[in-house]
Amino acid sequence: MIGDAALKARLGELARGRRRAGDAPASDGAGDAPRRTRRKAKAPGASDVGVEEFLPGGEWRDERGAVYVHERLRSEVERRRSHWGRLGEPPAMEADLRALAAVGLERALFLDLETGGLTSSPVFLAGTMHWSGTDFVLRQYFARHYGEEATLLGALGLLARGFEFLVTFNGKSYDAPFLTGRAVVHGVPLALPPRHIDLLHPARRRWRLQLPDCRLQTLERHVCRRGRSGDVPGEEIPGLYHDYVRHGDPYRLIPVFHHNLLDVITMAEILRALCTPQRA
Repeated sequence: MIGDAALKARLGELARGRRRAGDAPASDGAGDAPRRTRRKAKAPGASDVGVEEFLPGGEWRDERGAVYVHERLRSEVERRRSHWGRLGEPPAMEADLRALAAVGLERALFLDLETGGLTSSPVFLAGTMHWSGTDFVLRQYFARHYGEEATLLGALGLLARGFEFLVTFNGKSYDAPFLTGRAVVHGVPLALPPRHIDLLHPARRRWRLQLPDCRLQTLERHVCRRGRSGDVPGEEIPGLYHDYVRHGDPYRLIPVFHHNLLDVITMAEILRALCTPQRA
């Protein structure tokens, strides 16, 4: 279980450490870790406290502008497990899972999006995770206002170039086409990894007769044996973001990062469960 109180305490500790460490120049490429940057002044009337005070990270910059990136290791969020980074042998009928297991988890990028709610609304948070060989690297690209969405898409596209497999949950129906559509709106080149594993479909094939449904949190509870605390309902997330853009108050938005982070971590646990022999 990843508890809300523990997460808040850790965020506060990291934020205080960031402030003590000072500021550094921003990075201009998406292949390396973001560099910490000085927080810019907010619009008149907005809160002078941003997400940067709670979620340490830095900015990506390109010709389109900037986007904020929060990065951490999974081992900073929960206790390291011996099975991290390893996949077993998937069932014979799951060709995509077998292909990923054959080349190794380092070739996969996990992805989960948070959007403004409608098809014409922006992607404001893209949570990613990949295996570095020693730990999972969690990276969350955050548009602090609507004008940063194009840079978010560009940074995400640069990251995606380094991977062969994209791993999502319901991403073939939602995340991938949503990203593609928003990239077209902004004229941003975006090439996702060539092979897409949408975990919803093998999960349905494996567990649909055993579970009431195959929603992500149902699988998290019954298959992964994991629980959540302090989570924010998905239907509330668009409103929280739009409120943040209008007023700049980050306090109610921080749980959205928590929700997104848990979704990405849960995908890795579902993938691991799918890559085990199926009982007769």
